[in-house]
Amino acid sequence: MKTSIYIAFMIAILSACSEGAVSQPGNVKDVSTPTDLNQAASKLQSVEADSKQQINPLQTTIITIEQGQSLIGVLKPFGFSANDAWRVRKLAKPTLDLDRIRVGDKVKVEHSGENLRSLTLATTFTERLRIERTSKGWTKRGYQLQVNSKPVIRSFEVSNSIFDSAQTNDVPLDIINQMIFAYSHFIDFQREIHKGDKVRLLFDEQVILSPDALQAQHSKPTQLRYARLFNNEEPIEIFHFEDEEVLDGFYFKNGRPARGFLLKTPLNGARLSSEFGHRKHPILGYTRLHAGLDFGAPHGTPIFAAGNGKIEKAGWGGGFGNRILIEHGQGYHTLYAHLDRFVVGLKSGDKVTQGQVIGYLGNTGLSQARHLHYEVHKNGKPINPLSLKNVAQTPLQGALYAKFQDLVIDVEDTLQTTRLAMRSNTR
Repeated sequence: MKTSIYIAFMIAILSACSEGAVSQPGNVKDVSTPTDLNQAASKLQSVEADSKQQINPLQTTIITIEQGQSLIGVLKPFGFSANDAWRVRKLAKPTLDLDRIRVGDKVKVEHSGENLRSLTLATTFTERLRIERTSKGWTKRGYQLQVNSKPVIRSFEVSNSIFDSAQTNDVPLDIINQMIFAYSHFIDFQREIHKGDKVRLLFDEQVILSPDALQAQHSKPTQLRYARLFNNEEPIEIFHFEDEEVLDGFYFKNGRPARGFLLKTPLNGARLSSEFGHRKHPILGYTRLHAGLDFGAPHGTPIFAAGNGKIEKAGWGGGFGNRILIEHGQGYHTLYAHLDRFVVGLKSGDKVTQGQVIGYLGNTGLSQARHLHYEVHKNGKPINPLSLKNVAQTPLQGALYAKFQDLVIDVEDTLQTTRLAMRSNTR
């Protein structure tokens, strides 16, 4: 209010000076032109704008999306209109779908009073998307946080289960899944893991150097590099190796691939609830061959393709409910039954790789409880997946083997230096 009065007062003075100057002949140099008046008014308006900014300085607010909230709803107090929402939603795609913002997601808002200047959201662990209001409309800019990678060692002893023991000893869930998947090629977790077995893991972890407030997690595990399992007093060591000429995966120290032709257990964290063989059917009531294995696990648990192959069928299979059939070559086929649903877009003829998620555990068809029914067929006849003999795998040779051995030496050096660093930090 005071600024507006001041502007009016100054314009009146300038106008009076202009009239006085015109009435005096020969005093042309002192005449104030309309341009002068406009410039003066513009400067005074700038002063007024600066004054408003001082009253409402730029502020930063972190908003956490709660149950029942929408993006436009939480931004409305900052002058974010429905038209703004439409433009910002369109601008954010395909990097980010703002219609699928989830409970717990955070939004960084820069605003001056009720005037929203920008909003920033996390798109991945290290990537951010900043959407800013300018004089020409909304613009977007992506940027990445700087990270540092460090090796981490975790060692533990199995008590109830390898999964629970790993979690108890602060092994990240993603690393647990990588470990279980790697060992599931040649170890039956229901029969061959015992209390007292010892495990050592080496994995990489990304650490954000300058964390922001958009996520509480400032570090993230990435790749399991090495695992050692003392099982029946015999250490089983595997090393992660990748190269353009070979399949990315785990290898034994001698260069032999640490994977079987087919997985014995095509899901993580499962309990074997029914074995292969003749049994009384729980629903039909009579004895017949149970031609596979049943695994109990939480509803929606991801199901993996047991090996490389081609989808034969993915649909309803009568008593099997939602089921998938995969052809793997060399006379082998696998079946996955009672699924809740399939991976979106999965269809007959699709090629899949070992460990690829193909569906999710459910309770469809003739099923009393949620579980996966898993069958392996060889030349048209069902065989017990637990007695499946691994097809011979070709070991690394020549230059690839030499490169792999360099990696083994590097891993062993990292294990040694990391252990020494951990000991010195505990003293």
